[in-house]
Amino acid sequence: MERDELARLLASRSTTERIQAVQVIVKRAESAYQDLLLKALTDKSNYVASRAAEGLAQIADGAALWQMRDRFLYLSEEGLKRDPGCQVRAWLAFAFGKQGFREATEALRIGIRTVQMEPVGGVPFDTGAHLRANCALALGQIKAPDTIRDITLLLFEPNDPLNQKVEMRKAAAKALALTCDPNALIPLTLRLSYPFTETAEVLQECMQSLVALDDERAIEILQPYLSHKDDSLAAFSCLMIAQTNQPNAARIVFEAVETFRDNALLAVILALASIRSEEAQEYLIELTRSSKAEVGEVLLAIVDDMPANLAEKCLAQLAKWAVSKRVREGAQRRLRG
Repeated sequence: MERDELARLLASRSTTERIQAVQVIVKRAESAYQDLLLKALTDKSNYVASRAAEGLAQIADGAALWQMRDRFLYLSEEGLKRDPGCQVRAWLAFAFGKQGFREATEALRIGIRTVQMEPVGGVPFDTGAHLRANCALALGQIKAPDTIRDITLLLFEPNDPLNQKVEMRKAAAKALALTCDPNALIPLTLRLSYPFTETAEVLQECMQSLVALDDERAIEILQPYLSHKDDSLAAFSCLMIAQTNQPNAARIVFEAVETFRDNALLAVILALASIRSEEAQEYLIELTRSSKAEVGEVLLAIVDDMPANLAEKCLAQLAKWAVSKRVREGAQRRLRG
């Protein structure tokens, strides 16, 4: 479909034809169509406008980004009427972050505070949560000054019965790491130290951000989670402790192994194996003598992912010391080649 035909379809009175045109342009993702997408951004169909914003996120240049910012501000003036569902602004926010457009900072600060209640299935629903999430991520990506306060408020926004807003708070946790600002450690530490009824998904994102920001006291915050009643969350904290690469990380993960089982046990041993240090390797060898048969089974299952010299030592020890006869025999077969 040629450019002239696409332009004709975008000017059509038929919503179906305009949708067809914008879908073709978005799929092509070529800067030559930027002007057509900017036109489609003002379409009376919210779907056409949101697809145009999605396409612009991939190809927009400086001049287009200024127009997109102005459109964002225009839609925000009467969001419920001009952008029901907040989809257009959510995509524009994504574009600002992807393109590193710092000049959109004030617009994003409006977006991150936008609550838009709309009837969904006859029930009031906050459609602004996705917009707030994208604005938080964009503010983090462009490293906007003095933005930690706005993102922190989003991280601590409470649930409501109809909209748990988990993805929004996960985005806020991730955005704090994207700022690369050490001050972001404060809200992350508070959230992890006082989780209350927070979901495991959000807490995991907070853990990742804590480690991404190279917090020297990360283990101090993460270690209490080793005894968490949620085994998956406890195992994830082991992985995060391993990723800190701090001197005592290997020992802490090793000492936690015996408290886990099933998939959580596999995750914890993999966390220990991910630490590339002599100490961690020694702990893996020591685990071959575990009185817990499942530990030997896990080690045998992951031995191919170990460095060759470590794998050979591990197999030799399992062949001799593993509690499980099946593991001993399996290790012996592997050693014979």
